[in-house]
Amino acid sequence: MADAAAGERWALTGAASCALQQVHATSPNLELVTTAGGLHRLAELLAVPPTWGRGTHLAAQRLHFTHAGVPVFVFGDPVFHGPYESLAPIEVPSLWDACTRIDIGGCPVLVTPLEWELLLAVVLGAGPRIQALRTRMRAAGYDNRLLLRLLREGRVQSATEETVWDLLERR
Repeated sequence: MADAAAGERWALTGAASCALQQVHATSPNLELVTTAGGLHRLAELLAVPPTWGRGTHLAAQRLHFTHAGVPVFVFGDPVFHGPYESLAPIEVPSLWDACTRIDIGGCPVLVTPLEWELLLAVVLGAGPRIQALRTRMRAAGYDNRLLLRLLREGRVQSATEETVWDLLERR
């Protein structure tokens, strides 16, 4: 991915990102977010055509392939839709500044921060993931300045912001 998206933003997100950061989250697939340009370069390298798709929770250019028996989904310029609002990660500069490199078998992988994963889980109403993230972040700590920037740059509604803070601060 790093080679294909050279110069483009990209990161592993979702359950795999959470799991690599000690949050119990499971999924049968890997999900990556990038720009449309990064997605198209990767599609050319893999000779797999991208498609446009809009589902209940996600609208994006999509690339789907299997690697070592694992389904991989790459989303270009995604917009995640919850019942009340949407998040466009490419438009949130603090997200990209906060991505963490994790070494996996000698290969660095960028992962989205847990603060982003919590915000996204709240917007999407992903109850079990919200609780797993809450437990980990309350035990290990979190970056409240990053979280504030993500909330502001993501332009979430005040009710969403209050929910996120309540999850982390209320006993």
